[in-house]
Amino acid sequence: MKKYKLKLKTGFTILLSVLVVSIVLSAGLGIFGVMTRELKLSGIGRESQLAFYAADAGVECFFYWEIKHPGLADTAFGYYDSNPPTVSCAGNNFNLPAKSDGPYNLNLNLSNNSCAKIKVTKNGLITTVESKGYNTACDSNSPFKVERAIQLVSVKELEN
Repeated sequence: MKKYKLKLKTGFTILLSVLVVSIVLSAGLGIFGVMTRELKLSGIGRESQLAFYAADAGVECFFYWEIKHPGLADTAFGYYDSNPPTVSCAGNNFNLPAKSDGPYNLNLNLSNNSCAKIKVTKNGLITTVESKGYNTACDSNSPFKVERAIQLVSVKELEN
């Protein structure tokens, strides 16, 4: 009876190439996963910046009408018995209600489809402004809606 020796060297090249390809593939998939997460993060940062700029535009609109108040004896957000002023910011015109006891709520729509919700509350010489900026329209229900807010308190001093 003859004995045959089996040689195991024939499939080694295929096994080695499958091993190398699987290592390269897993490294490539890992790098791809990191890249997609980084792209999402940079996109959120950009949208957050748009929302912050919208909130800042709301604050700047308030400051213009609070400090500069063109043609008014005092602030535009004072409590008027008659003829309340019209506030205009970024192409939006707001007719303020006469003798308002509560806060003024304004939606400022900006040209880049972002918006700011501005809430102005007066308490004597103290004015509180809350400006919430959004990267989308104010009435949007987008799952990618980002909100950034700025709150400031302004105190007017009496002149002697």
